[in-house]
Amino acid sequence: MKIKIGAMDESLGQPWESLFRVAAQIGFEGVELGVGENYGDTKLWKSGGRLELKKSSDDFGVAIASICLHSYWRFSFASNEEAIRRRASEIAEQAAFVASEVGARNILVPVTSAEKAGPDEARSRWVQGMRSCASRAESFGVIYALENVGQIIDEIDSPAVKAYYDPGNAVYHGLDPITDIKILGERISQVHMKDPGGELLGDGKMDIKSVVKALKDIGYEGWIILETPATGDPIGAGKKNLEFMRKLL
Repeated sequence: MKIKIGAMDESLGQPWESLFRVAAQIGFEGVELGVGENYGDTKLWKSGGRLELKKSSDDFGVAIASICLHSYWRFSFASNEEAIRRRASEIAEQAAFVASEVGARNILVPVTSAEKAGPDEARSRWVQGMRSCASRAESFGVIYALENVGQIIDEIDSPAVKAYYDPGNAVYHGLDPITDIKILGERISQVHMKDPGGELLGDGKMDIKSVVKALKDIGYEGWIILETPATGDPIGAGKKNLEFMRKLL
């Protein structure tokens, strides 16, 4: 196996109808599809829509590497409202089936906070919520890849719950991504890549070469998904960013 490079749908600035064609034109091996609070209205949540997306994926040879659940910024396990926590569970359980249907291995789950919920209570609710859904992911052979995590993965203690690591977020918060990568190790299931302070990779303040080396050092062989700005020229930016990453790999 080798590290593969994909891009978020937003990074390519394309609707799903043209996303796979454009990704193939640029040379990406896969894409990440994101859904927000209107997830139920998207093609991913409709059987016919999933068939259409899978056909586009197959026709253009561009994998659906992952699904990003932006919806957790609205429906968080940390919420004080039981109805919202139930919705969070439903989203996770439905997403496991959806991902398996379109061939996506990883489901990005942002570990979000909620208004009026203290940090300890929020953490406890996230652990409890993900534990309750973990067997669902296991049954469908997919991974809940948690973003913005500390030791919560170890507390959940499931082979179906790992980390979606974003070194750019670490840099934003003044942390050292190299140290994080060494600590997380094999718990990293997928990686986002952006360059804080720059539109294009290599123009910001992150030492991407060292990040890639650290990933190789732990034996990482999954996807690196570009979460870069679409800019005014998404296709041109996509080509430059892909070329930059391929040179490092």
